[in-house]
Amino acid sequence: MALYESVFIARQDVSAPQVEAITDGFAALIEENGGKVAKREYWGLKNLSYRIKKNRKGHYMLFNLDAPSEAVQEMERQMRLHEDILRYLTLRLDEIDDEPSIQMQNRNRDESRRRDGDRRDGDRRDGDRRDDRGDRRDEKPAAEAAPPEPKEEAKEEAAPAEAPAEEAASEAPGEAPGEAADEGEDK
Repeated sequence: MALYESVFIARQDVSAPQVEAITDGFAALIEENGGKVAKREYWGLKNLSYRIKKNRKGHYMLFNLDAPSEAVQEMERQMRLHEDILRYLTLRLDEIDDEPSIQMQNRNRDESRRRDGDRRDGDRRDGDRRDDRGDRRDEKPAAEAAPPEPKEEAKEEAAPAEAPAEEAASEAPGEAPGEAADEGEDK
């Protein structure tokens, strides 16, 4: 008998127990036709790269099979007819790998990181409720923590520098300072 690896995607509307029931049906079909299921993995509900039959997500399932080609052809025929199966792919293998698939290894790695406290997404699963700013009991009073205000001397230096520029702009050209103001008072 030949060795095969088969992956199928079920609709997102189907629940995980229903996917398991569909998988049990395909496994029973393989066994009825003289084959056996060497490995079976549920990869979970994942996003699709593009819409397939109006679905954006799908339940992924993997089979490693040791079965005759007729059994695999019958399984694929049943997958084509099943309305909850979006896509399937079956490949012939030289040998079946007993280790978990790459998808399951990545999933286990991600779960262990979450358990170990990796918080790249900011998720606090261990019940730690402190704010990111630190412990509030160690804070200094607001007067000590606030940055010092700019000195008043610096503000006063800036004001006189602007005043002569404004006076020069208001005087008419060719007049001495103060003459324009005197003429306006006489009239």
